[in-house]
Amino acid sequence: MENDEQENEIVREDLDDSVVAEEHAGDSIKKLKERLKESEAKAKEYLDSWQRAQADFSNLRRRDEEAKVEFLKFANSDLLNQFIPVLDSFSLALSHGQKEVEPIYKQFLQILKQNGLEESNPLGETFDPRSHEAVGTVETEKESEDHKILEVIQKGYILTGKIIRPAKVKIGEYKN
Repeated sequence: MENDEQENEIVREDLDDSVVAEEHAGDSIKKLKERLKESEAKAKEYLDSWQRAQADFSNLRRRDEEAKVEFLKFANSDLLNQFIPVLDSFSLALSHGQKEVEPIYKQFLQILKQNGLEESNPLGETFDPRSHEAVGTVETEKESEDHKILEVIQKGYILTGKIIRPAKVKIGEYKN
């Protein structure tokens, strides 16, 4: 009987050791699964961060290209602004009958147009304070001419879509 008890005790110890080993293995697996989840979460976080950084870099590159294009559009604006009084002088000479300057004026104006400068001669347009500078009014008996530009005192100029000098105008004022 003693042998049976010893054998049972050995079996119990073996069982206890195997249960302990299984529990230990279960704990190890649980810890490994937790570490795997943490590693996967970190990997996802790093991937998300990398993708955001790449998108930010692409946006920065696009904005930089847009800024360069905008800079090039207006790089010559100071020089072109200095030529506007010369255009005014040509216009004045032409209005006083000096037709011999007309070919030079047209050539000069063509060069400036190639560099993005446009004249604004808004005669007959509706007055817009963002584009025109009112210097007076003209009484009119036609209701259709109310708030219309009836005289252009000085042409305006636009550089690649941006007004660099508004046209000076007189506006029609309807009187009954």
